[in-house]
Amino acid sequence: MNMEIYQYVNPFVQKTSNKKLIAIALVDLALALMFIIFTMMQTGAPVALGMNFVGGTQFTMMTDMTEEELQDMFSDYPLTTVRIFGSYCTLQFNQMDGDDLKSLEDTIYGNASFQEVQEDQISPRYSKDLQRSSLIAVMLSFVGMMAIVFLLFRKVVPALAIILSSASDIIIAMAFMDLFGIELTLGTIAALLMIIGYSVDSNILLTNKVFKGSGTLDNKISAAMRTGLIMTTTTAVAFFIMHIITTYMHYILPEIAPVPIISQLSLIVLIGLLADTMNTWFLNVGILRMYLTHPKNKSKKGGRHT
Repeated sequence: MNMEIYQYVNPFVQKTSNKKLIAIALVDLALALMFIIFTMMQTGAPVALGMNFVGGTQFTMMTDMTEEELQDMFSDYPLTTVRIFGSYCTLQFNQMDGDDLKSLEDTIYGNASFQEVQEDQISPRYSKDLQRSSLIAVMLSFVGMMAIVFLLFRKVVPALAIILSSASDIIIAMAFMDLFGIELTLGTIAALLMIIGYSVDSNILLTNKVFKGSGTLDNKISAAMRTGLIMTTTTAVAFFIMHIITTYMHYILPEIAPVPIISQLSLIVLIGLLADTMNTWFLNVGILRMYLTHPKNKSKKGGRHT
C-alpha cells in the first residue's frame, strides 16, 4: 500500500508546478479557516468546548433507553450531550445549583432503568485552569518547534514553511472536529499535540533531505517522500485500527465497551495525518522548490522546477 500511494503521489508532485501545489494546500487551509470562523460566530469558540473546559456534570451508565427518551426525560435540566454506545450511555449537563443537581442525582440513582451509574463533576474554576494550561501547552509546543527548526536549518524560508505546514495541519484538524461535532477535551488536545509532532517529523525529514542529501533536487524529494509516506501510512493504519476497535467493536462483541476518548483521539490524528501528507508533499515541497530554484539560490542548490 505504501508503494501504491508513493507511485501515485510522486509523479503528480514532480509534474505539477510549484504554484499549483501551493495553491491546492492554501485553498484547503482557507476553507478550514472559513469553517472555523463560522463556528466561532455561532458558538464563540473555534471548537466546541467539552466539559473539561466549561465545567459540569457527567453520568455514565447502562440503559436500554433511546436517545429521544433520554432527551425527553431530562428536558428540565441543562442537558448538553447524549452519547449512546452499545448498552451504555453518557449524559453531560452544564453547571447547576445545588438543588437542581440533587434533584438530577435523585432522578438518575432512583431509576431502575439506569445501572452501574458513574458520576463525574468539574467545577468552573477548575475548567478555566484547564483551559489556561492547555493553551499554554499548545503555545509552548509551537514555540519549541519554531526554535528547533531555526536551530536546525538557520534559514528563514524553509523554517517558516515547516511552521506554516504544521499550523495548517492543526487548523484542518480543528475544522473537521467542528464538522463531526467533536468537542475540545483533554483527549482531543492530546491528539492536536500529537499532530504537531508528526507534522514536524515529516517536514524536517523533507527539509533535511533537500538541504543535506545528495543528488538532484527531484531525486532528493522523491527519496524523502518514499520514506515519509511509509512512516505516515504505517502510523495511519495503526490509528485506523484503534478507531475501529474503540468505536465499533462493541457491535460484534458487546462485552467490549467503546472508548469515546480514544475513538475521537484516533480519528483526529487520522485527519491530521491526511492533512500533513498534503501540506508536506504539496505545500512544503512547492515552497522549497520555489526557494531553491530562485536565482539567488539556484547556484547553490539546483533544480528544474520554477
